[in-house]
Formats: sequence, structure tokens, C-alpha cells
Amino acid sequence: MKKVGFGIIGCGNIGPVHAAAIQAVPCARLVAVSDVVEKNALRLANQYNAEPYTDYKKMLERKDIQAVCICVPSGLRAEIAENCAEAGKHILSEKPLEVTTKRIDRIIKSADKYNVLLGCIFQSRFAEGSRLIKQAIEQNRFGKLVLGDAYIKWFRSKEYYASASWRGTWKLDGGGALMNQGIHQIDLLLWFMGPVKRVFAQTQCIAHEGLEVEDLATATLEFKNGAYGVIEGSTAIWPGHPARVEVHGSEGSAVLEDGKLIFWKFSMRKPIDAKVEKSMSKESELGSGASDPLAALKIEGHRRQIEDFAQAILKGRKPAVDGREARHAVELIECIYKSARLGKYVNL
Repeated sequence: MKKVGFGIIGCGNIGPVHAAAIQAVPCARLVAVSDVVEKNALRLANQYNAEPYTDYKKMLERKDIQAVCICVPSGLRAEIAENCAEAGKHILSEKPLEVTTKRIDRIIKSADKYNVLLGCIFQSRFAEGSRLIKQAIEQNRFGKLVLGDAYIKWFRSKEYYASASWRGTWKLDGGGALMNQGIHQIDLLLWFMGPVKRVFAQTQCIAHEGLEVEDLATATLEFKNGAYGVIEGSTAIWPGHPARVEVHGSEGSAVLEDGKLIFWKFSMRKPIDAKVEKSMSKESELGSGASDPLAALKIEGHRRQIEDFAQAILKGRKPAVDGREARHAVELIECIYKSARLGKYVNL
């Protein structure tokens, strides 16, 4: 079997998740890793029999690497992605793709210029429950979409924000409870409900003293299809609750918690419904980030998305979540922050 050679830039918290996921994909192999902190690169390289680098540009010179996972802090990704594209490497970035749409557009332009694939990790789309909801929407089982909501009521300790100087900063984190933590559910909401027409929002830092960004946000949405929506996001709610996305229509409703369906009901039953209801007793495939971003995170979502990306390279097709798709959630979050600053509705 032909395998896509991967490199990883950034061996901190999320880099090892990518490494484990790549190892679990039959058509992918981890060739090399890079981190400015040498011990981080050495540790991950030794674990997966890969070559370590402290200069990612040297790693990009390797001919046996076709794709690179970018796992550095969010606000550092644009320049790295541009260098990857110029080196002819396909790019798979952690979420968000960057901290502003302006910087994301730089990455998209560079990927287009050098004809490389660009993807962004939104592993929640690859959960079976998410796929079932999307399929039901495409089959018009919900009828007229009426309401779509995302609730991210999580807890992050003071120690979490103190663990790295970039956390909770506008420059490198791009925001707080929404841009870093809630973006997965916001992406799902847009994937299900479609684009937003306008938004009204409030944000504040209520419990983390000295934090630049928000640890509490609420937003009301008006979607282009006429439906309404609500986003509630926080990192100040102890002990943290499962992330929840709800889709309600005139003929059906479905609710996800951490990627797992907990409610599924339609006015017109189909044979698949019994199978779906039976599967609802299983554990979440993704794990939960309610109180710790990594403690309960499972690699399955990343594995599925990295496999999709590798197959896209091998088959010459677009990945399931490309750069333009990844831009939507950041655009909405930018507008939420703008609305909160201005105290009025903002049109997208």
C-alpha cells in the first residue's frame, strides 16, 4: 500500500495526538517531527521512530514528506503554512487555521499558488452522530430548520492559562472560550445550519483575573435560511459539562453531546432510526474537553480526518474540511467579538 509521509511541526500538547493518529492510519506514516524545544522533538521522535528537528525548514527539505501537520500556537501558523506550501507540502493544520480571516486568506492564497492541499482539523465532523445529523438534513428529514444551538460550558483552571504564555492572548490564541475551545461546536453548527446572516453578542472575562480574552460569551444568530440560533461558550463553569449541539426543525430534532447522539426523533420514522437509537448507548468516540483539553481526548476523530486527508492526497481530491470550509467558523467568531465590542448586530 502506498503511504503518505507526514511531518509534524509543534510537538507540545496536540502534536502527540497527531502522531498517534498518523500511526493508526494504514496509508500514512510519520517521517519526522520538529519543535523549537529540542527535548519535545526528541521525545516524540523516539516514541514513533521518526527523525527530530528543531528547525522545521530543514525538515521541509525532505523528499519523503508529502504532508505536514501544523500544531504550533494558533497565531503562528500563517508563516509556517506559507513555507510549507512553497516547499510543495500539503498542509493539515490544527484548529483554528489562524486567528483572523485575514491571516487565513494568506494561507489559502499560498496553498492555491503552489497547488497543495489545505485542510484543518475539525474532528467533530467525523463522529458518527455528526454524520447522521448531516445526512438527515440533506434528506430533509428535519423539515424546515427552525433553531440551531451550540453550548460549550467548560472549565479551564488558572494553571491551564498559565501553562503557556500564548494561552489566552489575542495575538496567539485569537480569543478565548469561543476561538480556542468552542470553535469545534461552532463549526458543526455552521455545517448543519448553513451560513449566518447576522449576529448579536456579549462577551466578558468573568472569572480568570488578568486574562486578555473572554471566558464567557453568548450570541444570538439569524441564519440565512431564516432559522435562529444561540451560542453559549465559557471556560469559567465548574466542573465543566459535555459540549452540546442541537438541531431542531418542523419535523424532527437531534442533539449531540461530545459527538454522541443523545436525542434523535423525527415525525416520519425510517428503518435506520432503530439502529441509531440502539447505538446511542455507546460512549463518545471523541472524548470530552469539559474540564481538561487532553485528559479525555480520544484520537479516533483525528485518525479519521488524517485518513481522509491522506486519501485526498493519494486520489487527487479535496479533503473533507479544506481551508475555505475552516474559514467559516473563524469569520463568525470574529463577528461575535465585533458585535460584543460595538454592542449591536453585525452582518456577516
